[in-house]
Amino acid sequence: MNKKIWFEKELLRSSAFRSLSKWAMLVYLDFLRKRQMEPVKRARRSDEWVIKNNGEIVYPYSEAEKKEIGRREFRNAIDELIEKGFLDIAHQGSGGRSGDMTKYILDDRWKEHGTPAFRPARNPRRKDTRGGRGCSAFHAKQQKSPVTKSLPKKAVSSSKTDTPKEKSPTLSSDRSATPKERKKKITNHNDGENKAPSQLSLWSNECVTIL
Repeated sequence: MNKKIWFEKELLRSSAFRSLSKWAMLVYLDFLRKRQMEPVKRARRSDEWVIKNNGEIVYPYSEAEKKEIGRREFRNAIDELIEKGFLDIAHQGSGGRSGDMTKYILDDRWKEHGTPAFRPARNPRRKDTRGGRGCSAFHAKQQKSPVTKSLPKKAVSSSKTDTPKEKSPTLSSDRSATPKERKKKITNHNDGENKAPSQLSLWSNECVTIL
């Protein structure tokens, strides 16, 4: 990695470079430090410098976090640099622990940014839609896990009793009446038995004399 960063005057004066956000500019400066420059001999012309490791430059999330760049800020910075023509993707990494990291190209499409000649990126960053896989899902799970563990258990309501619910009694058809009604029915049924015997008639077929 070079200790010095070389800028083109055209880059510093360009509207694309001056329109970069804070995080995009810092990330782009880190990419410039990762360049491996080498001269190319030209006949009857001054030497031209090219990027030897262009297309092989890596910049993982873990490195950005060590530089106190958040994951969201880093992701947005990469998208902005690709959109404005400073970067392109040579290889889209799969992430996770496989070590398959994304490799970037330092592009010069920024020279035509804002003009009809501007070309979009050949390989824009693909969003992770794997649902529960990759570094983003792992870090999201790590951030949610402390909150999940700290949730209190549901308190058992004091209104609930430990005894099983009483089953409602099933009454037969002949016992559907209330105790008072059953007592009343019994009373009416025995009226004939409890009633005092009626007064005998003054006249009787078996009697000859008058009582």
